[in-house]
Amino acid sequence: MTLTIHKEENEQREIKLTVEVSEDQVQSAMRSKARELGREMRFPGFRRGKVPYRVVVQRLGREAIRAEAIDDMVQNVFEEALLEGEIEAYGQPIFDDLKPDPLVLEFTVPLQPTVTLGEYRELRREIDEVTITDEALEEALEQVQITHQQVEEVARPIEAGDMITVSGKGEVEPAEENDQEEGADEDQSQEDVTAPGQNDDEEKTGEEYGQVNTPEPGTEVLFDQENLELILDSKKLFPGTPFVDNLVGHSAGDIVSFGFAFPNDFEDEDLAGREASFELGITNVKSRDLPPLDDELAKQEGDYETLEEMRDGLREDLQKRAENQAKEDLMESTIDDMLDDAVISYSPVAVEMELDEMLESFKGQVTQSGWEFEDYLKIQGSTEDSIREDFRESAEVRLARRLVMRQFMLDEKLRVDTADVEELIDERVGHYEDEELRKKMHDFFLTGPGFDMISSEVLSNKVYERMVAILSGNAPDLDALAEEEALSASLEEE
Repeated sequence: MTLTIHKEENEQREIKLTVEVSEDQVQSAMRSKARELGREMRFPGFRRGKVPYRVVVQRLGREAIRAEAIDDMVQNVFEEALLEGEIEAYGQPIFDDLKPDPLVLEFTVPLQPTVTLGEYRELRREIDEVTITDEALEEALEQVQITHQQVEEVARPIEAGDMITVSGKGEVEPAEENDQEEGADEDQSQEDVTAPGQNDDEEKTGEEYGQVNTPEPGTEVLFDQENLELILDSKKLFPGTPFVDNLVGHSAGDIVSFGFAFPNDFEDEDLAGREASFELGITNVKSRDLPPLDDELAKQEGDYETLEEMRDGLREDLQKRAENQAKEDLMESTIDDMLDDAVISYSPVAVEMELDEMLESFKGQVTQSGWEFEDYLKIQGSTEDSIREDFRESAEVRLARRLVMRQFMLDEKLRVDTADVEELIDERVGHYEDEELRKKMHDFFLTGPGFDMISSEVLSNKVYERMVAILSGNAPDLDALAEEEALSASLEEE
């Protein structure tokens, strides 16, 4: 194809691409289109496929045939222009304009984002060893007891330690004005406060992207729920306040209204010293009978024979979870540090692609919650476009973090090797006693989603290890890494 190509890159990592197609090429495409139309349409006096070009032109008009021919050419012209211009598109290009005669096409082509990291290898940080306290272990043991507790609905008044179901709301008065300066902007969102009794690990639709509920003017909502289950433990449920005491002695069917001031040293600093009010309807009251911590409970909980074995198993699980959390925290904070010194350039299309992904994920959360997305929008009084705009700031941050992480891996010459994958697979399947099952799981991790998952974990581990090495001042020399990579590449070619 004969093309005349003009490229002009702007400051947003986009190329304005102007492509002129030779008239000979357009005429050839018109004749091809006329032959196609001659096979598809009836022309009196001519057999299908045997209609002369001039007859098709007389019947349909030169401009109509040219327009259809050009329409067919656009995609091929674009692909050929990218190839000839040695342009690697990042995402979907934008078709800007078309001039039919002579044929000139204009496109905006997003390019791969560029990232230049700063002096991240000079970052230093003390990395604390992860330890599990006795208190954390005792809490885990208590959760085991709660899992196996006997719960029975009772007709008596509420006692401390009971489980009750309530419907209603809790609110706090606004914080002092001098504590709210940063939030004075009417458009600034407020963070949700987790309701008592709500599992912190529970997936909250939309929370990842900053969506919040708006409280009534003049107050902040602590919770506003139907059929909320509460365990009346004064050490855990708004500790240091009379919340539990205000409910003890009441019975199912009562509506209880009360208020108090949170202590000035309350563990949640956002609530410290603020006045709170509650109006709760008590639906039912249940007694709780916790099983003793003994060998029998250990056997019920899992593959344990004794209480001591369960203690060791829980401590090991807690240790693994804490180490994983510490690993994630370190990687995120290091990326944040690198962001401060990084120069990033990307097309607006990159943000739109990030928004597409976030919106699809959000829709999935909504449907998994049992809602049709359109019904959800109606109830929220919102639109897909407005939700998309709500996500925009988070999308920009997420994109920047991901680009910095990618550049870090490139600069540090990190990659996934077959040996690393095999080693991690062996670690994953080694505890399976059944040889056939072990082989099936091994094969699963070598293909498709299984391989994606295991290779991502390998790469994540390498990123973490390199970050630790950098922060502790023990990172390998980059020049040596480059030489090693070049040597490896040459051996692969041989």
